[in-house]
Amino acid sequence: MKLVIAPHHVVIISNNMHDIKSRTTNLGLNPDNSIVIGSGILNALKLRKSNDIDVVVSDSEYQRLADDKKFKKAENHGHEILQDGLFEIGTCWEVLGREQLFEDLIKHSIVMDDVRYVSIEFLLSVKRSWLKQNGARQKDVDDIKLIEEFLVNSI
Repeated sequence: MKLVIAPHHVVIISNNMHDIKSRTTNLGLNPDNSIVIGSGILNALKLRKSNDIDVVVSDSEYQRLADDKKFKKAENHGHEILQDGLFEIGTCWEVLGREQLFEDLIKHSIVMDDVRYVSIEFLLSVKRSWLKQNGARQKDVDDIKLIEEFLVNSI
């Protein structure tokens, strides 16, 4: 099965996507209330595996999940998040100089197999900004190269 992301980007849906889909669906997450951020899109596109699933959700969805004792509350970059060993769920992603809420990120996202992800182009912008700010880890540098190669080969 093929999925057209943008006019020149065609993606084959992988088994990894079904895993993210089943895990998010089991939590009641869908494209209308959540967006997978970070390396989730790389996993979905079979560019590299991710070890966790980072998600930004609406405020109401966060409260619903916080009421579920499955998650522990923690802090990440000064923001409260929910964790369970696989998921890190919050209400914003502080990137590109500001807090990006679900409503902001939805403008820079795609839906594949009923899961909303930040677009690969947006992720590339984020990782490039980290590189300019000297905040990039080696995996971010590697991801930049990976994404750039993917985009060049997708045209």
